[in-house]
Amino acid sequence: MVKFLLGIAIVAFTSYCGFVLSKKYRKRKLFFVQLKEFNERFLSEISYYRRPLGEFVSKYVYKGEFQDFLQNFIFELDELSQNPEKAFSFVGFEFLTDEEKSVVEDYFRMLGKGDSASQKTYFSAEKERLAKLQTNAENDCKKYGDLYIKLGFLCGLLILILII
Repeated sequence: MVKFLLGIAIVAFTSYCGFVLSKKYRKRKLFFVQLKEFNERFLSEISYYRRPLGEFVSKYVYKGEFQDFLQNFIFELDELSQNPEKAFSFVGFEFLTDEEKSVVEDYFRMLGKGDSASQKTYFSAEKERLAKLQTNAENDCKKYGDLYIKLGFLCGLLILILII
């Protein structure tokens, strides 16, 4: 009976470890879903309302790390306008690859730059790139997210078999 309860605890623990390891894929997926949604809203904004960037960002609430990134971006906006060579701080965004970080940085550096027609053209062109990043993130989340959970469960079963 003790071995059975210990086995259940081990399987539950290793499954939880797999869930924790798959967290970065879920964060990445949510980040790019939110970024694509932000892009759609921004395109509508520059077409119709044309509010200041800080006001526009404060009108919508996003989830997870994308909301944190937007808050940091707005906070650093004055510094970035004074020193354009300053890089964004991606502390806490280790789930993004270096290529994705550069795409996101380029995207946010273009916000509020130029007239509305040039911004509309640029951000309309970015739709395809953002859709591709979102699709890749969703596929990776399906593939690797489930894989880590299943591997955790199977490792727990293997340990259970070795104990018994």
